[in-house]
Amino acid sequence: MFYIAEIGLNHNGDLGLARKMVEAAFQAGADAVKFQSIQADKLVSPQTFDTPIDGFGYKDVNNLGDFWNKVSIDKEFHFNIKNHCDQVGLEFMSTPFDFNNVDLLEKLGVRRFKIASGDITNWPLIDYIVNKNKPILLSTGGATLKEVKETVEFIKDRKSDIDLTLLHCVSLYPTPPDLANLQALDELKAIHNGKVGFSDHTKGFHIPLAAIARGAEVIEKHFTIDQNLPGPDQKMSATPEIFSKIVKYGNEVRESIKLQGKKLSQQEKGELDDMRRSIVAAKSLEAGTIISKDHLDYKRPGTGISPSQFQKLLGKKLTQDLLKDDQIKWSHLDDK
Repeated sequence: MFYIAEIGLNHNGDLGLARKMVEAAFQAGADAVKFQSIQADKLVSPQTFDTPIDGFGYKDVNNLGDFWNKVSIDKEFHFNIKNHCDQVGLEFMSTPFDFNNVDLLEKLGVRRFKIASGDITNWPLIDYIVNKNKPILLSTGGATLKEVKETVEFIKDRKSDIDLTLLHCVSLYPTPPDLANLQALDELKAIHNGKVGFSDHTKGFHIPLAAIARGAEVIEKHFTIDQNLPGPDQKMSATPEIFSKIVKYGNEVRESIKLQGKKLSQQEKGELDDMRRSIVAAKSLEAGTIISKDHLDYKRPGTGISPSQFQKLLGKKLTQDLLKDDQIKWSHLDDK
């Protein structure tokens, strides 16, 4: 399993807050933290900057331009938070939303690239990322299965052996559990000879566990240290307590599906004698008795003849006396 705590925009442009979130994610068991590498005028047309919006609790946000500039992070922020992740012992990740930030992340030495759901049809950006020759996590929120297939083909046409993970995602913030559509993981596995995961926007910790049981090997979850902080994603984000449950129980779920098929562990085999039954004498029987159903009973432990063999005993002659509840053994029967 690979667990990503997506700090995303929850740092609110505050490097000190971002550092605290990194430390909390480490304590909660995350393998990586992920940010979003945004340059406002490369993501959104400046012509729309004056569009009034809900300020998401920010006192200094009145329009679209204010918001994107608030959560954009510059080169200095990138280098500082990457160094802090290294010191803490967490992998630093970030989603690039433009070519310049792809280059910046490559310069920072990221191990892999995450492509946002909104860019699944942004093939020029995807092509640029593929050429960096690093593993890719592709989020599929808002995409039809046809669009996912086409983008996977586009990627593999450029690099057939690429390490690609498809992340099922629903682009609703938050996502109601009845719309999480985890069956989509099966469809992603069917079109992709590689790993699948779940980029989760539900509240709580239980839906990611169901995704793991369905085959997800990567879980990405929005992360915060305080759901009351300003920002559009805070209230749907996992706190350290919630995230740690995803990791703890997620690992247990993953272990529970490791065995393929109906197989018995050695530990379970060791329980069989105590839980199964043997054929025993229903009453005291004398040698020479011809065994009928009325002579048989079935009791634990299962160290004797299995009740599934009862028909083979019928009509056999008993060769020795037995007391009530004595196990009947093959050696007690005339084999003629």
